[in-house]
Amino acid sequence: MTRAEEWFALDLVENFPPLGENIDFYYDGPEAFLAHVFFGIEVTREVVAAYVADISGQPIEGGLDWRGVLSFLDRCLRAGDRAVGTVIGTSFLFQLPTPGQAGHGIVDELDGELARLFEVVRPNG
Repeated sequence: MTRAEEWFALDLVENFPPLGENIDFYYDGPEAFLAHVFFGIEVTREVVAAYVADISGQPIEGGLDWRGVLSFLDRCLRAGDRAVGTVIGTSFLFQLPTPGQAGHGIVDELDGELARLFEVVRPNG
């Protein structure tokens, strides 16, 4: 874990508070934030759930702005921090639903650097 990964996660939950409800569970001591675990378990699941609720016409009131999260992640990728890019690629994009799974349509919503990196980490969709 790098400090960049921790600051990235904290910036994400500051901008999207629903993602921060369980963030404290992802600290393994005061100096060890488990960014990959947080994104792989918490962030991906919540973003996909918000997407599925939205496309089914049943968005959760006060719920997560999944489009905003995707835009945020794209901006972070463009900023160019390698550690942050690794978290996004391996612990978010790689964990998105595969073809045939509920929520896979979210991959069609990826844009810019996020779409480019998805093609690298999951070339077969």
